Order: sequence, then C-alpha cells, then structure tokens
Amino acid sequence: MAHSRRVVAFFDADETLVAMKSPFALLRHRLARLGDDGTEYERLVEPLRRHARQGGAPAEVSAMYYRALAGIPVAELMAEGRQWYAQLDSRGVPFVSATLDALRSHQAAGHVIAVISGAWRASLQPITDHLGVDVVLCTEPAVDGAGLLTGEVAEAMFGPAKALAVHRVLDAYDAAAEDCFAYADDPGDLPMLELVGHPTVVGGHPAMNRLATERRWPTLPATVVPGSVPQPV
Repeated sequence: MAHSRRVVAFFDADETLVAMKSPFALLRHRLARLGDDGTEYERLVEPLRRHARQGGAPAEVSAMYYRALAGIPVAELMAEGRQWYAQLDSRGVPFVSATLDALRSHQAAGHVIAVISGAWRASLQPITDHLGVDVVLCTEPAVDGAGLLTGEVAEAMFGPAKALAVHRVLDAYDAAAEDCFAYADDPGDLPMLELVGHPTVVGGHPAMNRLATERRWPTLPATVVPGSVPQPV
C-alpha cells in the first residue's frame, strides 16, 4: 500500500485567526490588573507604534516589546496569559470568522494544524489550546537561569524565519508543500504563503490583496465572529 502523506494547514495567528495583536492585549490586561488606567500602557506602547509607523520591521517592534518585560518571571506571564484568555473568552474572543471556519474544516479533514506566529507562548498558547492546534512555532523570548525574561529575543518568528518553520513542520510530518495550505494577512507572511500549494490571504491589506489578485490566490474577509469585538493595540 502506498504511503499517504500528511496535509498541513498553516495559520498565522494575530489578525488572521484573531482580530488583535495578542501580546499587546496581554500586556494591557497585566497592567490593568496592577492598577493602570491606561497611562502606563500608552507610555510603553506608543514608542512601539511610532517605530512601526516609521517603517520599523516587526522583529524590531517585537524586540522593543520584550525589553519592556525584562526581569519578569516567565511562569508568571504564562499564568497571566491563561487568566487573560479566560476573561476574554467569557466576553467573546474576536476570532476571524472565515479563518476559524477554515481551521475547523481542516481539522474535520484530518489535516495537521500548525500555527506559525510572531506572537509568543504567553499570549498564544491559550488560543491554540482552545482551538486544538497540533503544532505551535512562535517568537521565543530569552529566559535566564532563574526563569526571568532577559529582555532579549532568543528566536523571532517573522519573515524568512516563518519559511524555515514551515519546512520544519513539513519534514516532521512527511508532508509535501504542494499539498498544504497557509492562511495569513501581512506581507511579512509571504515566505510562508509562497511555500505551499494552497495559500490564502486574510483581511484587507492592500498590497496583499493586489498580490492575491495577481496570483489568483483566494482571499478571506477579516470579519469577526458575532458578539465579539476586535482588540486595538
């Protein structure tokens, strides 16, 4: 009997599966728990927004984010991520409806579900656990021997790193790229989308939608599930 290759469906997370930047949603939750009225959040996040507006690469913005968390125990932030998500779930997680439907269809077909994300586990794992995701490869901040974030990044999951992550998953599951699927919203996700046989662009990014038209890739709207609200950065 011929060996049957697995099929993998790759998903970006933030603004693809969920209408938010999950690390920032977690940071907002943490600061509010500590008594912040939004002032401290703005003090920390506005320089990151400004850097992004000025053309800073996502990996640079991510590095600035983790510098703001230096000295905090990673276990504390992982626990806080679970608390944040439980609260969010009680109000309605802003899943992108069409992408969520696609993920459920792939699961029903027996496909491997892999999330490849620039977010990190503290904000990502509660989401992927909820969805029953098989593989998660994401940004990994550096942690010292005492379990504290150093403020550095051990692995940034952006751009070409996403392509390498896709190859790792394909190899692990003996999957052929041309049989596989990918869903993402941002130009930084192109290395992932271009590797698979069935790429899909999510949302309204003008450059991504132009590219999808040129290459005849399908697109999905970024409308959130009923009863939920996108989370601003």
